[in-house]
Amino acid sequence: MAIATVVTFDIADGSFDFYTNDMWNSQLSTWRQELEEDGFEGSEALDAEDIVEMIWGEEMFFETIPEIK
Repeated sequence: MAIATVVTFDIADGSFDFYTNDMWNSQLSTWRQELEEDGFEGSEALDAEDIVEMIWGEEMFFETIPEIK
């Protein structure tokens, strides 16, 4: 079973989404592609925080879920 490592919170509708590492990397890749399609160059150099802010503004934030051993 895959363990969620990232959670996003959408302020607009109050929803949470949980992501495994693979899912999160895939989502970041999708958002990078959206930025490129909108004319932004250099999205590969952006970190996750920058990408989320550019796509969602203040509407969404994310946190990394700490691993409990």
